[in-house]
Amino acid sequence: MLTDTDSTTACETMNHHSSVAPKVSVLMSVYNGSQYLREAIDSILNQTFANFEFIVIDDCSTDNSWEILNGYATQDSRIVLLKNEENIGLTKSLNKGIRVAKGEYIARQDADDVSLPCRFEKQLAVLEQDSDVALVSCDVEMIHSDGTYICILKQACEPELVAWHLLFYNHIAGHSQVVFKKDLAIELGSYNEDYRYSQDYELWCRLIKVSKFVIVPEPLLRQRRHKQSISNIKFNEQHSFALAQVSLNISSLINVSIDSEKADELYNFWIRSLKSDFFIDHQKVENLHRLMKCIYFSFISKQVELHQENIKLQRKICGLIGERFFDGLNQVSFRADPITKLRLSLIIFFWCPKIIYGYYFFMLPQRISQRIPFRKRQKFA
Repeated sequence: MLTDTDSTTACETMNHHSSVAPKVSVLMSVYNGSQYLREAIDSILNQTFANFEFIVIDDCSTDNSWEILNGYATQDSRIVLLKNEENIGLTKSLNKGIRVAKGEYIARQDADDVSLPCRFEKQLAVLEQDSDVALVSCDVEMIHSDGTYICILKQACEPELVAWHLLFYNHIAGHSQVVFKKDLAIELGSYNEDYRYSQDYELWCRLIKVSKFVIVPEPLLRQRRHKQSISNIKFNEQHSFALAQVSLNISSLINVSIDSEKADELYNFWIRSLKSDFFIDHQKVENLHRLMKCIYFSFISKQVELHQENIKLQRKICGLIGERFFDGLNQVSFRADPITKLRLSLIIFFWCPKIIYGYYFFMLPQRISQRIPFRKRQKFA
């Protein structure tokens, strides 16, 4: 059994005192994860890229996870086992793993997910090609508890847009599929242990300020949805920590304090969860519009300060904001509330005029013509 005090010695022993340091240190924390553990471990050991150490921290499991881990460790010298004498949570367990990691890069893996065989090979190719890239993620295939397909979560976008999205929500959309530079993460303080949940989002928000992220437009990980996952049983706590980070992101950018209620509003705006009753409140919509202008201009000013002015990026962001307000426009009836419809139209015109042109000159006439009975349409001929 390995404890905090002898973990470094154990790491050296399990790797047979190899003179060649591994390129990647794979970190996995396990707490009562025996149900899916074997599949997760096998997916790492079967990677096409083999120069890694696999650091697994058992966070004081009460099931047979430790026995499973020991069985694998006797068969593969790349596996390094650490065991917590008490349950300390994911954040502290990951920092414990980082402290003993020998690799240049940290790759994450959760005990209930499945990495596709070429995941490390493809992600490392991106990291090695561009020294400015500090983190590589990918699209994710969502699966049920039994492994059956749900959908593909497509998060890939231009690297320049990732920083914008991270202001409002965790656009990386998972923790288990990333590979990032170890030394830079350590330089920034590793995971913030004040964050028991959403610790990944908090670290990404610090990393993105000094580096570039790339999201590979291909699913390289299968993320499992099940009733015992942290995102399911600890949703409220996780969301609370995420909103705290959103508040910090926006407040530090615009130098104006943003409370959790406003942070939640921004979060929902960007994940398209604002309902029609929000958009019929003229004052709320106008306040959101003004806040988005403040955030946008502050963000672009920061890019200019960093000598990263990008007209294409500015147009892309304006288009995305316009699309979000357009979601609200589609939820409001012209016949029932024409004033709200017109107010939203003006806001969208500010952000992206072509959206409004397309709506009023193409989409709306087409919808109206489809609703007019055939006999009535003949009268206009």
